[in-house]
Amino acid sequence: MPAYQFVTDQGEQIELHLSFTEFDRRVKNDTITLDDGRTARYDWSGHSFVSTVPANYPMVCTSAGVHPSQVKEHMDYLRKQGCGQVNHTKDGDLIFEDKHQRKKVVEALGMYDRNGGYSDPAPRYRTSCKRYR
Repeated sequence: MPAYQFVTDQGEQIELHLSFTEFDRRVKNDTITLDDGRTARYDWSGHSFVSTVPANYPMVCTSAGVHPSQVKEHMDYLRKQGCGQVNHTKDGDLIFEDKHQRKKVVEALGMYDRNGGYSDPAPRYRTSCKRYR
């Protein structure tokens, strides 16, 4: 069950665990009536709308990395694919500086994000397969 933050008129912060149905039923115009009769407003300041906030970058990615001896070849390949300068750690892991670079590099490598959102790299199906003709 999700946890929701509310603030009373006295400034007290309250965390309530409500189901989606109960939240829809009890919260009207961002205001809830608490069990003790007081009212509180929904606290949007603690709400994170997107998982790809600037604080997530730079991001180190092991799965898109290579063996340390292949870093130069990997960088050349990505540059030819139009990804620009992509840095690696000493272990060969990729370092993504922002969301746009991550999307471009991951797609150039033929990979995708299994838990991605709308603009994240998505799987591409092969049209040579009989099933997709």
